[in-house]
Amino acid sequence: MGETKRKREVVLNDPCPCGEARPARDCCLVAGSWHKPSAKLGLAALPAEATVERCYMLELGSCVAPISGEHIISKSVIEVLKGDGGFSVSGVPWLQPGEEKIISPQSLRANCLCTIHNSALSPIDDAARHFFSSLKAYLEIDDGPRHALVSGHDIERWLLKTAKAMAVSGNLTRGNQRLPGTFACDMTVVTMLDDPTAWPEGAGLYCVLAAGDLITNHQRFQLVPLVNDDDEIEALQVSILGLIFVLLLGPLDLGKFSFLADARFRPGRIVIRQPKAHNWMTLSWDEPGAHGELTVQFVQNVPRPQPRE
Repeated sequence: MGETKRKREVVLNDPCPCGEARPARDCCLVAGSWHKPSAKLGLAALPAEATVERCYMLELGSCVAPISGEHIISKSVIEVLKGDGGFSVSGVPWLQPGEEKIISPQSLRANCLCTIHNSALSPIDDAARHFFSSLKAYLEIDDGPRHALVSGHDIERWLLKTAKAMAVSGNLTRGNQRLPGTFACDMTVVTMLDDPTAWPEGAGLYCVLAAGDLITNHQRFQLVPLVNDDDEIEALQVSILGLIFVLLLGPLDLGKFSFLADARFRPGRIVIRQPKAHNWMTLSWDEPGAHGELTVQFVQNVPRPQPRE
């Protein structure tokens, strides 16, 4: 067997980079290309039986009691980010401006989803865990090359889900002021969570880093709402381990978001370039068309803040 064919057989038979245990040939490698379909959540298909007060999906009429203690940020993502240390938060209304505090994952819970709707969103929680854990490993360990694969639509929907949980629990601020937590697209948030095709044209994930930019690995996840004159959330600025994104929730208006003119819309691949190896994250999109590649140069880890005595 030739060397090229042997390497191809290894790729085909290795576990799929999407995180599933199945071989790539039986999972996401289709006709020589990687494609991870977006998760089917089935929210609209749930039988309409009841509503549960405080569930932000009660409009669907398919609630199942009781209300559940939803982690504002998925517990699995918190576990990835905290590593061997604590998980620190800042910029929330119950801390002083500029204050950062290490807390337990249990402290970041809100009663904002019923049992069945919380469970229905678990596939995008799994996608976020794979995304964060892979990026963190690529940034911290120069031992490649390695490849991970996620659905970009699942990451977009996880960010929207996280923002919605923070909004309805009163944990979003602008400056020092608590925001009311309403979205400019409030009537369609649940539909956008359920169906990637329901996102307006031009809405979605933008990477505001340029190819070749140097990044510093801040071991944190930050989400800052971008609001209109009525304090309605129109977009979210997101920092993920030093990578900077904007999640736009409506059609692109360059008069309002001129800084997105040169941003990379729905990147297809993020390459982390280390001294010894290159690692890459493939973001799979369901719609046809080319999605650009972004290569960033790793600089250094930023030490995690230590718990205060």
